[in-house]
This record gives sequence, C-alpha cells and structure tokens, in this order.
Amino acid sequence: MTVPTTYSDWVAVLERFGNGDENVFEEMNAGSFVLDAGTAQRFYSRVEEVYKKRKQNWLDKFQRSFQMQNIRTDDDFGIALQNGKQNLLPLSKFVSVKSLPDDLKKTLKKDLDDFVAEIKKSLKENVSKTSNGKEKMLVMLNTFGLPEITQVEQVQKKSNNKNENNTIPPTGRKIIF
Repeated sequence: MTVPTTYSDWVAVLERFGNGDENVFEEMNAGSFVLDAGTAQRFYSRVEEVYKKRKQNWLDKFQRSFQMQNIRTDDDFGIALQNGKQNLLPLSKFVSVKSLPDDLKKTLKKDLDDFVAEIKKSLKENVSKTSNGKEKMLVMLNTFGLPEITQVEQVQKKSNNKNENNTIPPTGRKIIF
C-alpha cells in the first residue's frame, strides 16, 4: 500500500476511486497532503471532479435498477432502495476521508446529504401518485439515507470475528462447533 503524500500520488488514488476502485479508502485515510498556493485549487477541483463522477455513476445505476427490475411489489421496491442505500457507502466513506481538509469534507458531506434528500423527496412524490401500498412504501422511503460508516464497519468486523473463532475464554477451554 502506497500512502499518498504528493499531489501526483493523490491524483493517482483519486483516479482509481473515480474508476470504481473501492480499495483506496485505507490509503486515503493514511495519506496526507500539505496544500500550497500552487496545488490547492487543482487538488480541490480534482476531488470535486472524482466525487461528481462517482455520484453520477451511483445515480445512473440507481435509475437503471428501477428500470431493469420491473418493480411490481412493495418488496421489490424495498430491495431496490436497500441496494441503492448500500451503493451509497463508497460515497459516504469518501466524504469522510480523514486526510481531506475539513472545509472540503464539510462541503462534500453537505452536498451528499442534499443529494440524498433530493432523491428521497423525488421518490416520495412519485410514490404518492400510486395508491397501492402507499403507506408501506413511504415507511420504506423513510429508512432511505446515507449509511452510517461506523455501523457498517462494526458489522463487517463482527462477521469477520465470527469466521475466526480464535478467542480462548478465561477457563482455557475452547468450544468448537
């Protein structure tokens, strides 16, 4: 793992993220970059460009899922929403990268929150036009939003720990199932 510290390192990592690589978050969080007058504007522009590209890719995929899945039931609608929410995780992680400047993180986070709220509002307006299962769909829409990064990481760690039952209790005995 190469930790990005220069502008060119960051450009390479951002390019990978923009092309769909989701294994770059560890590198980004460990990286650092000192902004100076020559690179600050270019760095901010590059981050914004990559962020917009991934956001547009998510939107295209989300719209395609509604067209391709031929949603007929409330459960189909719920599955499409859950998939859309899960696919927001990379964007949510990106706007929370530790090594990005705080003002940039706040701007990106606000933009992502507004974007998700707009999608949610649009879906609610379209649901209100249909009468079958309207209440159930509105309840499902209320759960649609940005996934909490810490909760997702905790769930992943728990699932990894379940697979590795290497914990030896204080009695010294280990039960194997």
